[in-house]
Amino acid sequence: MDYRWLVLVHVLAAMAWVGGGTIVLGTLVSARRSRDPEHVDRVMQSLAWADTWLAIPAPLVVLITGIAMVALNGAWSFTQAWILGSIGLMVAYEIVAVTIGARLYRRIDDARRAGTLVGDGHAATMRAWSRLGVLLLAILVAIVGLMVFKPGVG
Repeated sequence: MDYRWLVLVHVLAAMAWVGGGTIVLGTLVSARRSRDPEHVDRVMQSLAWADTWLAIPAPLVVLITGIAMVALNGAWSFTQAWILGSIGLMVAYEIVAVTIGARLYRRIDDARRAGTLVGDGHAATMRAWSRLGVLLLAILVAIVGLMVFKPGVG
């Protein structure tokens, strides 16, 4: 594949990843503020869709195309700080999302299925989920910043 096509796919996947994170955060805020169980149920279903079609495949495409671009472009190396930093942040993102995020999602989904999600009993879980969304989105912005500014590259 031509390098320029890899860049295009890489950027589009990064956009989907960041866009998906933004969608998830916005829907979480909406669900947290709602007292309507049907609205919360729709939000949780949309989160499942965003996870399946954006949050899971997009980072994989970003990683695969990023590795391919480094391999094809003699100017880049896996020893450069911006590449190591981006990969490190991607790993951190995935560890946090898979461990903490999955646990919170299961707790919220169990409450949704039981019909007990709306109310004070799960307010703390919804707040934690929203804070997690902000953290994950901040990590994504940091990754994009490293890729755009490429610190250490003259």
